[in-house]
Order: sequence, then structure tokens, then C-alpha cells
Amino acid sequence: MIKKTVLAFALLIAFASCATFKDYKPQRVKTDNIIRKELQDSLSVGDTTAMLHWQDFYKDSCLEALISEGLERNSELELARLRIDEAVAALRGARGLLLPSVSVAGDGNISSFDGTKSVKTYSLSSTVNWEADILRKQGNAIKGALAAVDERKAYRQLVQTRLIATIAQNYYTLEMLDAKKKVTEETIESWQKQIAILQALMTAGDTDRGIIAQAEASRYEAETMLRMIDKQIFESEGSLSTLLGRTPTPVKRGNFTIHDFSDQVVRRIPIAALATRPDVRQAEAALRSAFYQTNVARAAFYPSLRLSGSAGWTNNGSVGIVNPGSILMQAVASIAQPVFANGQNRANLAIAKSQQQQALVSFCQTVLDAGNEVNNTLNAYQTATQVTGLQELQIRKLRETIYAADAQMQYGDGNALQGIIARQSFLAAQLQKLSSEYEQIESYIVLFRVLGGGI
Repeated sequence: MIKKTVLAFALLIAFASCATFKDYKPQRVKTDNIIRKELQDSLSVGDTTAMLHWQDFYKDSCLEALISEGLERNSELELARLRIDEAVAALRGARGLLLPSVSVAGDGNISSFDGTKSVKTYSLSSTVNWEADILRKQGNAIKGALAAVDERKAYRQLVQTRLIATIAQNYYTLEMLDAKKKVTEETIESWQKQIAILQALMTAGDTDRGIIAQAEASRYEAETMLRMIDKQIFESEGSLSTLLGRTPTPVKRGNFTIHDFSDQVVRRIPIAALATRPDVRQAEAALRSAFYQTNVARAAFYPSLRLSGSAGWTNNGSVGIVNPGSILMQAVASIAQPVFANGQNRANLAIAKSQQQQALVSFCQTVLDAGNEVNNTLNAYQTATQVTGLQELQIRKLRETIYAADAQMQYGDGNALQGIIARQSFLAAQLQKLSSEYEQIESYIVLFRVLGGGI
């Protein structure tokens, strides 16, 4: 009978091991055809960009100092680090399940009945309990906790890459606003000179007050625009200071130029690096954790083996013994097989399976979102590049128009209104070109981030 019981137990363990001893198999991130065909003509596939450190990508010394400050003081990044500590503590707790638990207890008693001599009794005992991990229940819990640590680490890297990109975007926004401010101030100065010329022409009878009023209105429009730019600069410095974890202060920066960036990120796409993106790794770590939680839920259906023992020192081994003390020892082994648990085990397994499937769906969607983000960023870069080229041509023609209109006015045979309109268009075109150049820079920054670079 004992042999049959042992055999049945062994067969049950062997059957259970098919489900609870399985290890997670990493997901393969499919990158075939993830870049849209219309974007592929000017691209080549590489595998090095994502390995670039952010200090190798950003060459501006002022920006490097700001990023370093942000990495040290940003509150969201610090919270992400603390969440890693939390997950590591949970992992240590899970690993502790493999170790036996030890408890120590002691007591003493003095008793006397009807005036008889007092009887002193005492005992000191220790108990050890240990559950053998024969079906890897604890082992699966440990692997799940380890996956949770990896998930938190990936999240911290996700926060870090986004923080670096956001600091860079805010920095170049400030540089762009500085450039717009300079252009606007130069335009206001140009309007002042133009108004002086028009006033001289009106004195000579070659123009009228209406034309001067139109020029003055355009100057006031430029001055209004200058105030709005100052407001944007003030707010942007505040936003960037908040990211850096400091009170709002002026931000040291350089001059706005697109030449600080190489097109290596755009021309050489390391598409395989999508698998190393922090959010993709975070999603897969969550899937891995859910896989092992399902294994833990399955293990609850199978028997558990518990070993316990106790040892102690007591003088109360039998009635009447008062001294000396004696050693008391005991050892127990037990096997528990769940039979009926109010459907809780089945419910827990169903929940774990559902959560695992949800994690798989989330992982697949994260990969799709990553590919779409790369496509959108590439398209934004190419569009901004084309628009910037066209705006440069537009600015050249408007500059020619202004020179021609001013030259004609000096000889009294020009149309003053034509010069006013050309100056208005010239200012707008310059500001729009600066915005397009910023979009190019932003595309560099975002593409570097979405390909997993910048760690």
C-alpha cells in the first residue's frame, strides 16, 4: 500500500512538472517591413545608433550640463529608482521562501498547591519549518519577482530616455525662441528705418499718411510679437527648471543651429534596436512575470511537502520531575494535497491566465506602437527638411523684393505698399523657417529616443 501511494505521488509530481517546470521563452520582435516603403528610399539599415550614449549624440556643452543635472535631480527619475528598490526587496522576500523558518520560545512557571513546596518548571524550545520546493512553486515566484525587477529597471530607463529627450527639446525650444526674438528685433529696427524714409517721402509729397500708418501698424504688430516671444521664453525656462528639479531660473544656452546634429540617426536606421527599447523590454518583462505567476497558480493544485522539527530543554518531561532539565526533540514530515478550496484555485489560475494573455496583447501592441512612432518621426523629419528648403527659397525671393521696392522708392517711382507687404511676409517666413528647423532638430531627438538610444 505504501509503495502504491509513493508511486502515485511520484506520478502526480511528474505530471505537475510538465506545467510548473516550464521556463519562459523570450518573444521575438518582428521588424520586417516595419518601416513604410515610401520612407525607405533614403535609408539604410544599421545596428549601432541605439548603442550611442547620449553624451555622444548631444554635442552642446550647455545642454550636456543640463542633462546631467536632470539625471541627478529629476523627481520622476528618482521615483523610478525607488520602485526598483521596492521590487528588489520583494525579490529578496520571494527568495526567502526557499529557506526554513526558525522560531524560538521559552517560558517558566512557579506553582504551589495548598502550601506545599513551590515547583519550578521551565522550557526553552526552537522550531524549524521548511516547505520543499518539489514543484517549483517558490522557484516560479522568484522568477516572477525577478521579472518584476527587470520591468522596473526598464521603466527607469524609459523615464531616463524620455527625460533626456524632453530636456533637449526644451533647450532647443529656448534657442529657437532666442533666434525668433533676434529676427523680430531686427525687423522692428527695419520698420523704424522704413518709417523714417516714408516720412521723408511724405514731406516731399511722394507718399501719403495712410502708407505711413500701415508701416507703423506693422511695427506695432512686430513689437506685440516680441512681447509674446518673451513670454514664451519665460515659461519655457520655468518648465525646463522644473524638469531639472530646481526653482525657475534663467537657463544658460548657445545659439540656435541645426548643424549641431549629424544625419546618422536618420540615414542609418538600426531597426533591430526596437527590441531594446525600454518600453518594449518593460512590456516583455511584464509578460515574463505573468507567465511565472500562472505557473505558481498551477502549482497550487498539486501536493506540498512540509518538514518541521523542534528541539528544546525542559525540566517538565513528566509529573514530579523538578530538576535536572532534559532535552526534548521532535521531527514531523507532512504531505498536503488540495482537494477542495471553494473553487479558489481554479479562479486564481483563470485570473493568472487572463493576465498573461493581457500582457502578451500589451507586448504586441507596444511593438506596433514603436514601429508607428519611428515611421511618424521619419516622416516628420523628411517633411521638415523639405519645408525648410522651400522656405529658404521663399526668404531669398522676399529679400530681393524688399531690395527692389526700397530701390524704387528712393527714386520716387516705387510702390511703398509693396515694400510693406514684402517686409511682413519676410518676417513671417523667417519665423516659420526657424520653426521648421526646430522640427528637424526635434525629429533627430525623438528618433534617437524611439530607437532606444540615449541610455
